[in-house]
Amino acid sequence: MAHYRRDITYSALDNELTPPLARSAENTNTPTMITLDQEHDDTTNVIIHKVPQTKGGWTHIKDLDSFFTRMYRYYVRGGFYPMIMSDFFYLLQFIFIVWFSTFLIHCVDYPRLFRNDPKANRSEKLSLSDVIFPTSVCVSYISWTWWCLITLCSIIWLMRLAISFYHLFYAYDTKLFYNNALKIKECDLAWINWSTIQERVREAQAEHHMCVHKQEINELDIYHRILRFNNYMVAMVNKNLLPLQIQVPCIGDFHYLSRGLKWNLEFLLFYSPWSPWENCWQLRTAYKDHSKRMLLAKQLERQIVLLALVNLVLSPLIQAWQILYFFFNYAELVKRSPGSLGLRTWSLYARVTLRHFNELEHELQDRLNRAHKPATKYLASFNSPITTVIAKNIVFLSASVLGVLVVLSVYDEDVLTVEHVLTIITILGCVLAGARALIGEEERLGGACTGPARGEELLVQVLGHVHYLPAAWRGRAHTKDVAAHFQHLFQFRAIYILYELLSPLLCPIVLLSIRTRALDIVDFYRNFTVTVLGIGDVCSFAQLDIRRHGHPDWQTPGKCGDKGSNTQYNQGEGGKTELSLVAFSCRHPGWMPAEPTQRHFLRSLRQSMHHAIPNQNGLNKTMLGSYIQQSIFGTNTPLPAVLSYYQQQRQHYRLPEMDEMSDEEEAGVSRSSVGLAGAGSALGASVMGLEAPPELPDEARDMSVSTLHLYDLHLSQAQTQNVSACCTNNCSERNRGETRWESGESTPLLHRP
Repeated sequence: MAHYRRDITYSALDNELTPPLARSAENTNTPTMITLDQEHDDTTNVIIHKVPQTKGGWTHIKDLDSFFTRMYRYYVRGGFYPMIMSDFFYLLQFIFIVWFSTFLIHCVDYPRLFRNDPKANRSEKLSLSDVIFPTSVCVSYISWTWWCLITLCSIIWLMRLAISFYHLFYAYDTKLFYNNALKIKECDLAWINWSTIQERVREAQAEHHMCVHKQEINELDIYHRILRFNNYMVAMVNKNLLPLQIQVPCIGDFHYLSRGLKWNLEFLLFYSPWSPWENCWQLRTAYKDHSKRMLLAKQLERQIVLLALVNLVLSPLIQAWQILYFFFNYAELVKRSPGSLGLRTWSLYARVTLRHFNELEHELQDRLNRAHKPATKYLASFNSPITTVIAKNIVFLSASVLGVLVVLSVYDEDVLTVEHVLTIITILGCVLAGARALIGEEERLGGACTGPARGEELLVQVLGHVHYLPAAWRGRAHTKDVAAHFQHLFQFRAIYILYELLSPLLCPIVLLSIRTRALDIVDFYRNFTVTVLGIGDVCSFAQLDIRRHGHPDWQTPGKCGDKGSNTQYNQGEGGKTELSLVAFSCRHPGWMPAEPTQRHFLRSLRQSMHHAIPNQNGLNKTMLGSYIQQSIFGTNTPLPAVLSYYQQQRQHYRLPEMDEMSDEEEAGVSRSSVGLAGAGSALGASVMGLEAPPELPDEARDMSVSTLHLYDLHLSQAQTQNVSACCTNNCSERNRGETRWESGESTPLLHRP
């Protein structure tokens, strides 16, 4: 497969006297890409890209961000007709909620329904017409305040209808693009993976020239377009720039991020008319100017306060809507399966924290789904014996009474007509399901508790899929402190619903706390925004530049630069840059990194992984060895049997030495020699002569093996330097003794050179 390298205008916009584009233009050895709508008098070193005019309606697309985003949503949502039906039923659902709420409040004769009148004949059988008011009477009972709410809901519904028609127009255009340009029919969409669609898009670029600034586009270009704003959000959370924490008296601090709060943050930072972005691909020029940082910070602070006040004023309406929405969504589920509220789900904060740079939503969801089972087992190992004993007795008592009532109801259905019998049966069913949720799965099956040792193994399995957990948890997985922190990421569904219901009340509080970070946000945009040719302004962390944003403790020693070549101000926390590069390389085997440091890092990591399996009894002392033992041999296989099996296998597979290659020679090396695709298979097959676990796809296994090996490297280097494995300094820490609004940047987010 041919490999493409692109010229990147890559320079942090930090107090630059010469703009990056001007600097690249001064370099006469670098060709300048221009379009036909730009006039250029100098014909030396200029590549003129002529755009064909007979290639359909997808030539020279101005807003490629929106186009690629619609293309991705079309794939995720299953095509044109599922998208239209989803929007149509959403509109019907909106009408139903408003109508049904009005009906329940104003059109039902509750005194007669509950027979509260002392003169009511309790033996009389009531019909629906007896307890429902006529239409004229019902309308007359509606107050003027409720009519105002109906009017407001009607306006919102009409706005949503207009947006649906807007989406309908572009969804049909996307359908034509899939059918004609990509040669993919909607009926075949469910059987095609995302990598195939990317290949088709890259082939279509050569024919339709969707991006006029570049002849070819690669996978990273597409991801930059779709995830431009998501990468900024992930970077801000990674550097602890957004204080997504709430302190509750007698409980302590906990991380909080709801859908409403996430929408407010995205609206404030990316989508609002006064946001820092001039359009979808270009940051406002003022945010790149150091001299205007104080003025922009004041403006952003006022915008945050205004948005918090709007949320506070609308909180009663939003709260009522949240209650109705979740009641209508979960009432039937709770009735059918009350224990479902005791199941666990990944919090929204975890979805942002555990997300790689340049990772699409479905890719993140796949990782979290694979980690769900070991994460559930890990937290289940901390079930209190007292709680288990009490829950078992509650199950016994509830099941006994419920069983008797059910048997009597089967024998004679008139038992259900006895007052409160049906209510008792319903309550006992809920209590029974809730008590069973408190009993661990292994306890219900008659097994024993997993115990601390099993907890360590389970946390390694979780880490192999989620990729981001504090390295200081190694060896402490059996402690309650680690389990309590992990519960913030992997919470009960009931807690998730509670957080969403409290969102209208907590959003203004969190937004006001973000007001103190206005200057930090302005500095972050300027210092971590780069301009990429043909892409626009992107977050510099999303470039996966190991040289600038990598951490030496997360790299193989002596391969990617000196320890002092980078500062923590620029480094991704928790190995974010390295792990994101590894994940992107595993998912896209044909992608060739543009930077030499990226290629050196991937190649050296692949080599070190093949030498990571020791011949002594220390196999399970590393997370990588523990993962291999669990996934290939099973958790119950004794370690001596594993080691004796290794000794009977053929010699280890050795990679050819490629560290001394020049950049020209690297361009001709096959991708399999540079990246990590197949590394997990090599460890399981080439190295050990074993078949790989069939339940995991190749890319997932490669990412898991690479992640655990990186954590082992990080722990070994951190221990030799006597440095804590958890990063304690981040973007949230300024010098508290200094004034926030000092002129200049003498109090940066972190100490800088």
